[in-house]
Amino acid sequence: MEFKRLKHHQINKQKWDATIQNSFNGLVCALSWYLNVVSPDWEALVAGDYELIMPLPVKQKYGFRYLIQPPFCQQLGIFCMTRREELIPEFIKQINSEFRFAAINLNFNPMINCVDKSNFELDLSSTYDFIKGNYSTNTKRNINKAVAQNLKIIENISPVEVWKFKKENPVNRLSNWHYKKLLEVLNISYEKDISKNFGLIDSKNNLMAVVSLIEYKERITFLVSSSNKQGKEKFAMFYMVDWIIQKYTEKNIVFDFEGGSLKNLARFFGSFGAVPVKYYHYKRNNLIWPLNKLV
Repeated sequence: MEFKRLKHHQINKQKWDATIQNSFNGLVCALSWYLNVVSPDWEALVAGDYELIMPLPVKQKYGFRYLIQPPFCQQLGIFCMTRREELIPEFIKQINSEFRFAAINLNFNPMINCVDKSNFELDLSSTYDFIKGNYSTNTKRNINKAVAQNLKIIENISPVEVWKFKKENPVNRLSNWHYKKLLEVLNISYEKDISKNFGLIDSKNNLMAVVSLIEYKERITFLVSSSNKQGKEKFAMFYMVDWIIQKYTEKNIVFDFEGGSLKNLARFFGSFGAVPVKYYHYKRNNLIWPLNKLV
């Protein structure tokens, strides 16, 4: 099968998005509009007539081009209708021939220069009672504490409200560029009618927590979540995740928590019965000194 490396302007975005839509492993962050936001100069490896595709999140620094994982995009990799693991070495060969530095998360195991990472996912096809039966005792207790405090979910809050609350209550400090990109993703997904934005208020209508989900194919992705000090004290995120699970149960949907490599997140997601699914961090640094110390 012939491989082509395409510059950004050479990519047929219509064919690209059709392949992502029809792929067994298609993700919203691999769609062209999403990549245009988080990795504006992205390129691609394409096999055949867009039968297999791999986005290349390209950046440039100090005059050289390299691959780096975009923000708000946990993993990329090879997308196709059926698994073609025999072609993985060719994709890696193509990357290594063009880029001396890469630090990207892949949906396939490159077998070299990689570290296993975990994303937590929860199958929502069962009944709520069945799924709740797999909650940890501590999570059930925290949900009950939150329920007793007369909290209320507000549906369809605006993307700007989510963004503003997230910015005012950061877990990790983000750059202005990152916040700009986050707002773009929130706004465009909302315009495309594939996002759901929720807030949690107390009895005095104080906003304590927000969540933004993206619905794509048979998957809901936990794009943004944030709680303020009051929300943390009242177990707001336990309440919201449980509410989301109730809303989507008995559907052929996977709840993608979009994280879990950090121990505290793994513990939280796992406490709802979510299970770890591997992806792989691939890193290659073949730059000469001192450039190899600068990225």
